[in-house]
Amino acid sequence: MKNGKSNVVPFPRLKERLLERGLESISQKEYKEAAALLRQARRLDHDDGEIGIAYMIALYEAGDYERAKEQGRQMLREGTGDYFEILDLFLMILVQLGEHEEISSTLHALLEEKEAPPDKLDHYEKLLAFSEKRMQMPKPEQEPGQTGRKLFETENQEEQILRVSHLVHENIRPYLDEIRAYIRDPDEHPFIQTLLLNVLKEQGITDEFEVQKLGKAGAVNPKHLLPIFETQLYNLLITRLSRDVEQKNPTLFAQVKTVLDRHFFLLYPFEPEPEDPSLWAAAYYSMGLKLFGQEAYLDKIAMYYSVEPDALLEAVRYLESLEEISLPNL
Repeated sequence: MKNGKSNVVPFPRLKERLLERGLESISQKEYKEAAALLRQARRLDHDDGEIGIAYMIALYEAGDYERAKEQGRQMLREGTGDYFEILDLFLMILVQLGEHEEISSTLHALLEEKEAPPDKLDHYEKLLAFSEKRMQMPKPEQEPGQTGRKLFETENQEEQILRVSHLVHENIRPYLDEIRAYIRDPDEHPFIQTLLLNVLKEQGITDEFEVQKLGKAGAVNPKHLLPIFETQLYNLLITRLSRDVEQKNPTLFAQVKTVLDRHFFLLYPFEPEPEDPSLWAAAYYSMGLKLFGQEAYLDKIAMYYSVEPDALLEAVRYLESLEEISLPNL
């Protein structure tokens, strides 16, 4: 029977199920799949702000910055969803694209209307100043085939560290080739190499990377790396030194732990070799005494830890070589 109505019956709660699956895909870092699911949900309800911003996030994380930008611009224009939540993500995308003129015009309009929340005002003013400064900088000439987007635009290590710290909130896949080159270069700073490995791990990157630093080399899968201070050797050393040193001299133990933490951070994903907890506990205890201005009697310490004096002397010299590596000023 024809009654002029569509015979297509939508599945019950289809929009909600698409949203749930999209959010689940985002949590599992399957951003392209999330974008596809959320695109379908948005077609069912164009005015749903939760779907809109989830779709925008999925596009951003998938590296589809242009489409994410257009999605954000449309939502801001239509007043869909939480305005400032969308604005913050929209501005982040513009920063990613280097579109500082639009950042400037957007923030000027916002600040002139005096509608920015007090807790965000300082952030917006600093971002505006940053964008206007970038607008005044000469644009570098591009070689044919270059995208114009680089992870590091400076050799200043402090600025490199600041740049890496921002990667946690970005999609790093466009930079994987540059990161790969950086962490396999033994001449780069091991501290920054470790920072990059941590970002790769936090973002669940499963590619294999070659790492060369401090005379060591190997291939690693960032996703499968243990956190720096959760490895077996590290925990054995902390337990042993806590028992041997902390009970007698808590200040000395704190000094030793600071040095040990710094060394394990520099070496990551590698560790001191050989993997002998007694040897390295003896070496860190000896070094701590020296740093504390006390005499380190290596023969007695070697006897206490049941290690060879020559091996202990070599281990202490290795730790001293790590101490000579200057850390960037933070």
